[in-house]
Amino acid sequence: MNATVQPAMTPASIREAIMYVFTRNAGLADPVLSDETAFMIMGILDDLWLWFNTVYAEQARSYRPPEDLGADDDPSESLNDPLDPF
Repeated sequence: MNATVQPAMTPASIREAIMYVFTRNAGLADPVLSDETAFMIMGILDDLWLWFNTVYAEQARSYRPPEDLGADDDPSESLNDPLDPF
């Protein structure tokens, strides 16, 4: 007897579950995931983190947010910052 075992979720349904989790309105309960789906999502996020950390870590660590302007500061002075990406 040759039985094939179907996966609990297909890549398309896993993608739909991920999109639902990240695009839904804030709810009270987290969605219930199978062990396989949770494992696959964790692997995807680990790979994404590794890639992002490899490519952008130095840039992200060197960034310093601009300081808040005081009541007496001129906002036009902050527009001339050559390191401001915007």
